[in-house]
Amino acid sequence: MRIKFEVSMEKKSAMGEAGLVKLWFEIVAVMIIIMVGIGGITRLSRAGLSIVEWKPITGIIPPISEKDWEREFEKYKKIAQYRVLHNWMSIDDFKKIYLIEYIHRLWGRIVGLSLIIPAIIFAVKKKISGFMIKYVLLLSFLFFLQGVIGWLMVKTGVEGERVFVSPLALAGHHTFALIVYSFVILGIYIARAKEKEVARDFELQNLEDLSRKISKLKKLSLISIFLFFVQFFFGTLLAGTKGAVFAPTYPDINGKLIPPNLFEGFILENPFFVNFVHRHFSLVLLIPFIFLAIERKVLPLIIWIFQFVLGIITLLKSKGEVPVLLGATHQVTAWLLYSSIITILFESVLSYRVISNFVGKKRG
Repeated sequence: MRIKFEVSMEKKSAMGEAGLVKLWFEIVAVMIIIMVGIGGITRLSRAGLSIVEWKPITGIIPPISEKDWEREFEKYKKIAQYRVLHNWMSIDDFKKIYLIEYIHRLWGRIVGLSLIIPAIIFAVKKKISGFMIKYVLLLSFLFFLQGVIGWLMVKTGVEGERVFVSPLALAGHHTFALIVYSFVILGIYIARAKEKEVARDFELQNLEDLSRKISKLKKLSLISIFLFFVQFFFGTLLAGTKGAVFAPTYPDINGKLIPPNLFEGFILENPFFVNFVHRHFSLVLLIPFIFLAIERKVLPLIIWIFQFVLGIITLLKSKGEVPVLLGATHQVTAWLLYSSIITILFESVLSYRVISNFVGKKRG
């Protein structure tokens, strides 16, 4: 059965606008992935607490004079991380970690502006619909909220006697970032839905079989996303508790399959418990990926295999410190894995919508 949508000049214009919006959101999504990499490098370089204040507007200007640098260094000297871990630092050493965190925060602002500025331009030129304007406003609010959550996370490390941020605060910040990213990817598929509505030629050999397959893919991707969030949350807790450094062995944990101190203290800040869950739950996550591969969606399985091997290598190399490049790559690959799952979900929903619309028109 062949379905064909005729394309008028007006629809061609709409298709072009949809393609523009899709490209815009794709660029924002890539910028977020880059932000994740910068964030990983920042955390693993112990640079995240070097800027002890949050100034969303004026913070875009870095220290310029030596007096400015000395003032920032004096602020850093007041927190526990400096007193316990970095009291050996000279001002030149401080400048290095400060600039890493500054780049991290600056890139976050650039990502926000990459969403807001094009939105203003497109709205003035009437290139986007009223719905998309509202959607961008929602995204802008989520971006700002993520900045607030990020600052609240940093506060757990600059106030009190912690030498690092709270693992739970880090997990919250990182998990909320994934939710914001999901909305950006959804924006891509909203634009793609418009593209499919205005123009598309494709073949449907068996409508019922295709609908069944799409429904199965949707269910498998939803299960995968749920399991991924659990694994992702514990992975961030592992980073926050420095769990890899406490047990840089595999498959055992310091010679034990089940370590004796597994349930000591608050388990979500117990590096052994978090390490145990994260390394073994990855095998649970593998199950829906195998079923997706059977349905010819093999990318999640391929990325999972790479991520699993990379995770083991990173773990074994984490004697004393987690290697910055390996740790940051492991973090970014997790986001790529999530991208491969959520695109299957949105593609399934979009395809189901197109089929439903066609069936409705046919019956009408």
